Amino acid sequence: MALTDTALKALKPKAASYIVTDDRGLYAEVLPTGSIVWRYRYRLSGRREKLTLGKYPALTLKHARLKRDEAAQAVALGQSPAQKKQLAKVAGPENATVAQFAARFFRDIQERDRKDNTMTRRYLDKDIVPHIGARQVRQITAEDVRCVVWRKKEQGFDAAAGQIRGLLKRMLDYAVTCGLLAHNPVTALPMRHVYRAAARDRALTPEEIQLFLRSAQASNIRRQFKIALHLILMTLVRKSELLLAQWKDVHL
Repeated sequence: MALTDTALKALKPKAASYIVTDDRGLYAEVLPTGSIVWRYRYRLSGRREKLTLGKYPALTLKHARLKRDEAAQAVALGQSPAQKKQLAKVAGPENATVAQFAARFFRDIQERDRKDNTMTRRYLDKDIVPHIGARQVRQITAEDVRCVVWRKKEQGFDAAAGQIRGLLKRMLDYAVTCGLLAHNPVTALPMRHVYRAAARDRALTPEEIQLFLRSAQASNIRRQFKIALHLILMTLVRKSELLLAQWKDVHL
C-alpha cells in the first residue's frame, strides 16, 4: 500500500530499525534515533542494490518518488545509480581546481604515506599551485605539466624538476582513481627526458673525510651546523632522517 504524509508523520522509532514500503522499490527506513530515510531498492544484472535518496521531511514524499523515478530510468538503461553516487562521492566536486585537489591529495595520500613532507609542501606551494592551481583538474593537459616542470629545469634545477614531475604523477594518479581524469597527462613526459641521476659510486677516502671535518670546524658556519655535518658523516643518514629522528631511534 502506498504511503501518505499522514502515515509518515505517525511513524515512531523502535529499538531497532524497520522499514515501511511505498511503491516500485521505494521505502522509508525508520531509525532508532527517529530519523526517517528514503531508500530505493532495485535489481541490476541479477544483483540487488539500494540507493539512499535523502531524509524525510526535508525530502518530501512527492520528491522522493521523483528521485526514485529518475533512478529507475538509469536502471532501465543498465546503469547503477548507487555506484554512480559512490563514484561522485569519491571524486568530489567535478569542477575541483588543482589547488583544491592538491590539498586533498596532501591530506589523504601524502601525509599517510610519507613522514617528511617538507619538500612536497614547498613544491606544491611554490612551483605547482601558483601556476596551475586555478585550473580545473579535469582540464589539466600534458602541456600544463610540461610548463610547470620545464620552468624548474630552466632555472637550472634538473633534480628538483624531476621531483616535481614525480609529485604531479602521484597526485594525478589519485585524480584518475577518483574519476576526475580518464588518464594521467604526466605520462606524456617521461622521467628520462626530465632528469636522469648520475651514478654516484665513489666513496670519500679517509684523507678526504679528515679534510672535510677540519674544514667544517674551521669555517664560520654556526656551531649547530658543524655538529649536524659531523653527525651526518658519522651516521650516514639522510638530512631528513636526522631531523626527524627521535630518542627511540638512537642506540648508544
